[in-house]
Amino acid sequence: MPDKRFLFPLTILACVLCFFVLQEFVWEPARREILNMQLETRKLHEVKREILELKARHGNLSTLLAQKERELDAAREFLPSELNAEKFIDALYRSAQTQRAEIISVQAGDISGEELQSQTVTVKLEADYVSLLNFLREILDGKRLAALETVSIDGTGGKILSCELTFRIFAAK
Repeated sequence: MPDKRFLFPLTILACVLCFFVLQEFVWEPARREILNMQLETRKLHEVKREILELKARHGNLSTLLAQKERELDAAREFLPSELNAEKFIDALYRSAQTQRAEIISVQAGDISGEELQSQTVTVKLEADYVSLLNFLREILDGKRLAALETVSIDGTGGKILSCELTFRIFAAK
């Protein structure tokens, strides 16, 4: 039989060891899980509160969703996924027709870039000063992202200006 004077310290040691094992492998993981669930619950309550605020602010969320869809469609049109220079050239011709400018020629350049593709489009046209400004404003303020790179104007023909404009259009892959 073991010595009785070692029995009490061994019992204490066994209890302490059991306590640490329980602490490390049972209570601590359970406590972490409870904290994670509380955090998740707080996040869900926050989302619920935001939804209720949106409902209170906008009434019917389907109208808000439709508005956001229209904004997203406009953004896709502003920076499309493909360059599609033909659409831009059609817009140039429509704008020239409404602004009383005459397009002499249009030439699309090479495509460059990888993530953000770009392509130059060179337009030769004849217009008076006001028509040229309105044409430029309509194209640059239009639905599609376009930058005016170069402008060459020859005003020797009187009121009518001969212009060569180079636009750069963009698309995101």
